[in-house]
Amino acid sequence: MQRPNYLAILVTTGALLALSGCSARNPQAPRLESAIQPVATLQELMQTEVDASADSIWDAVETTTTRSGVEEKQPRTAEQWQGVRRNAIILIEAANLLAVAGRRIAATPFPAEAVGALDSAEIEQQIAGNRVAFNQYAVTLRETARTMLAAIDAKDPKALVIAGGVLDEACESCHLAFWYPKQVIPSYPKQGDPRLQKILTNPTATQASEH
Repeated sequence: MQRPNYLAILVTTGALLALSGCSARNPQAPRLESAIQPVATLQELMQTEVDASADSIWDAVETTTTRSGVEEKQPRTAEQWQGVRRNAIILIEAANLLAVAGRRIAATPFPAEAVGALDSAEIEQQIAGNRVAFNQYAVTLRETARTMLAAIDAKDPKALVIAGGVLDEACESCHLAFWYPKQVIPSYPKQGDPRLQKILTNPTATQASEH
């Protein structure tokens, strides 16, 4: 009795399976879209990740002066430092997301917030015409946030305050370029101006944040 040729059977079976797989494919199937698909708008990203995380880090270390004296605030427990670190990680990755191309400015158009500020359409135009500069601001934000992360890992409040100051300058520079490039800063109220009296008699504590 002749023994079956197992090699021939395996080759034939493999060929049939391959043909079956090819015929099952839909030649008209749509191509896979890009793996990176920005969903959040620039406005949403700034509000929910950049601003929120940066504010939390800034608020982690501060000096408050009241009539009762000076109060120093900083993370002290491992859990508190971990919370600040979490916000630093969010800020670092949010900076990367700012540079993703194709992100809309806002879900709905918005007007200029003040004299000298831009509306959503003007901001979009400003970024489109200066994309390289905008991306460089995002890189600066990311690297500054990484410096803050290093200070957090070292549990060094002073270094965190210094890095926080650099972050504040980086954010303000970007805002001046793409958000309110023609801002109008009102003059300090003079003697007799009701606004001055309100400032002088404000009973709330004067907070001298170190950032």
